[in-house]
Amino acid sequence: MKTEKIGGVIVSQFNHTNYGSCLQAYATLITVTKVGYDLTFIHYRKTRSVWEKIKIIPRYLLSGGWENRYNAIKYIWNSYRHPEYRRTQNIRIAKTNDFKKQVFAPRIKEYIGYDALCEGSKEFNTVFVGSDQVWRPYGFYSNYWNLNFVADEVPKFSYASSYGVSSIPKIQREGTKKYLERMDLISVREQQAKEIVESLSSKKAIIVADPTMLLTREEWLEFANKSFLKLPEEQYIFCYFLGPRPEIRDEVKKLSKQTGLKVVIMRHMDEYVPADETIGDYAPYDIDAYDFVKLLANAKYVCTDSFHGTVFSILLHKNFVTFYRVKPTSSTSTHSRIDSLLSILGLSSRKFDGNIIKIKDEIAYDEVDKIIEKFKKESMSFFVKGLSLSRKK
Repeated sequence: MKTEKIGGVIVSQFNHTNYGSCLQAYATLITVTKVGYDLTFIHYRKTRSVWEKIKIIPRYLLSGGWENRYNAIKYIWNSYRHPEYRRTQNIRIAKTNDFKKQVFAPRIKEYIGYDALCEGSKEFNTVFVGSDQVWRPYGFYSNYWNLNFVADEVPKFSYASSYGVSSIPKIQREGTKKYLERMDLISVREQQAKEIVESLSSKKAIIVADPTMLLTREEWLEFANKSFLKLPEEQYIFCYFLGPRPEIRDEVKKLSKQTGLKVVIMRHMDEYVPADETIGDYAPYDIDAYDFVKLLANAKYVCTDSFHGTVFSILLHKNFVTFYRVKPTSSTSTHSRIDSLLSILGLSSRKFDGNIIKIKDEIAYDEVDKIIEKFKKESMSFFVKGLSLSRKK
């Protein structure tokens, strides 16, 4: 066992029900542990003064933070208008929190206040950030996701980080260049992020596989076997939608009618969506990450607008179709990571093109698995190189 202590800035916060975040954090933990390192999840609790909060508000809002505030207000309003929505969301939150307490809590170290966070970084041989949309502009001012808190002498790198946007706000470009230049190695999750890194800094970035893709299909099936969820007796269509578009729910209705299959749906994942109430023969809420993978693994077809919904459909050899979460012309589009993934794997045809019944078309997973294996090998090589930085310094 190597003695290097690794610090990870990883999306794994409590009271959040994004299954993709749970699963990428789990995969990261398993991968780092497999190669013999001791991983700690670094959590940061802010203690800003009222004046510090007021000063940051304009920059935060100009960097997309308005969307976060709007969603928070909308959640409160919908919880008030729809008590059943609030009740079922609390069930889902409790279930996912139980999973996180079981799997992540023993590895979490929390630092209260920025000074403690900076000082705490010196405890680690290496610190990395990843994966998911950790570099969204509205998170810039925390100085957490960009590793600005990490001491100069501590090696630092990113693994499969994503910006989730096509460009960086002008007011952040100088700061973005600064934190990128401090990193020893940089890897991202999509082509758009690579272009941002290389246009704003002297650093080179490579595209790597999402951490969930570093585990094998067999490992994920074993993971799903830890679920005690009772599945529907008949074959079903599994729906995992994060966006609100009603028209893609209509496509699922059409597929259900044409195939005669029941629909299992995860309702109201990111927000209250009235259209979710119009579909689904089975709509479970008491679902953790184990149950989620089990539901997807046993589906006949998968319909999703989620990056990780797409990843797991591929890893588990499902016939699937991926929709865009918002209309392609929307300024809030985060589709580049899905486009990049499907392009790399030769599966761009699985994006919805107006004909839902094409979901029946078989996928040559033997060929896809070969591409994944090569992609995984290159990604693991980068990850191990990053984890080994402490010995080189």
